[in-house]
Amino acid sequence: MFWLFYFLVSIGVVSLLFCMFLVGPLYVLEKFFPRLSGSSERAVQVGVRVLLNLQPWYRADVQIRLPEKNGGLLLVSNHRSHLDAVILLSRVPGIRILAKKSLFAIPVLSWMMRATRQIGVERGRLEAWAQAMETVRRQLLLGETVHIFPEMTRCAPGYHGLQHFTLAPFLVAVQEDVPVVPVVFRNTDAAWPKGLARLRFRRPVEARTLAPIRGGRFATAEDLKNEVFRQLSEAMA
Repeated sequence: MFWLFYFLVSIGVVSLLFCMFLVGPLYVLEKFFPRLSGSSERAVQVGVRVLLNLQPWYRADVQIRLPEKNGGLLLVSNHRSHLDAVILLSRVPGIRILAKKSLFAIPVLSWMMRATRQIGVERGRLEAWAQAMETVRRQLLLGETVHIFPEMTRCAPGYHGLQHFTLAPFLVAVQEDVPVVPVVFRNTDAAWPKGLARLRFRRPVEARTLAPIRGGRFATAEDLKNEVFRQLSEAMA
């Protein structure tokens, strides 16, 4: 419980300082100087990385390397912990993560998610899910980097392997012919398990990217989904 409290407090402190002295001023300057476009989002990435570096409980080997961008990029990964999204925010500037809308109601976290323009979706409503997928499509066509957890929920603590993948993001990738980059998370649930309001001290976690897969190479979204599932399963073995 202590380390979770420390983490939440440090989120508030780091967010306030970076917002007041770096992210906020850069956001305003971007309106007048187009060459600075994206600098505020890079500052957010730096802020989240600083936040993680301030965590004595956190121990990670992160190897997230993305291909040179020539348009939109879709990242997909397994989902073991809330820590997965924090790691992505610390390493990928301008990333848009599809997340359940209830997270936008949590103090401090809500500010971070709105400031970085994350994509909210209301769970259990088919219409809301369809709208979210259209938002994902638009963001990709605008050349942005979007991340989706196709398992749709965190796995239970100690769960082995992958849960069922939803088809929708792979359909977008095939239709728009965007590169899909699989991301593997290992042991993040050992550090921050689902259903437990505490963090575990110095549990080693890993995150790494696999080679990009071009969506347009596949005849169907099902084929692409199965290939990504296979590669992630092998990387987790």
